[in-house]
Amino acid sequence: MSILSKNYGQRQDAIITDCYVVMPEGVTDNEGNRRFCKIENAAWDTGATNTIISPEIVKVLGLVPSGKCAVSAYGGVLEANTYTIDLCFENGYKIANLQVMSGDDDNDFDYDVLIGMDVITQGDFCISTVNEQTIFSFRMPAKGIQL
Repeated sequence: MSILSKNYGQRQDAIITDCYVVMPEGVTDNEGNRRFCKIENAAWDTGATNTIISPEIVKVLGLVPSGKCAVSAYGGVLEANTYTIDLCFENGYKIANLQVMSGDDDNDFDYDVLIGMDVITQGDFCISTVNEQTIFSFRMPAKGIQL
């Protein structure tokens, strides 16, 4: 079992953690390297169905679209490219061959990675704020709780 946790030391309005976006297993660049990006501003978003990466990550890693999908947004329904990545966390947990989306305009992105419910539902997701200190934890695989 692997637990990702963070004590922010104060009340938070967003859960931000580090992660790594990695070319999927078996995919390399022209020099035979499996490229990756360390992300220091990945936001966990329970309102997002899918994980989204910024166009900058797509460029840096040289990712090739694996398809397209329709995305419901404030401006209506948009078409977005999909990509396959490995999403890795500092506690050693890896989600392999994750299908993510990306837009075209880097100006629309406040975060380099928006972690959606496709990832969150793979574990136990907990946020607690006690004495004005927000604590976040994500346990993988899910152990569950009895109600």
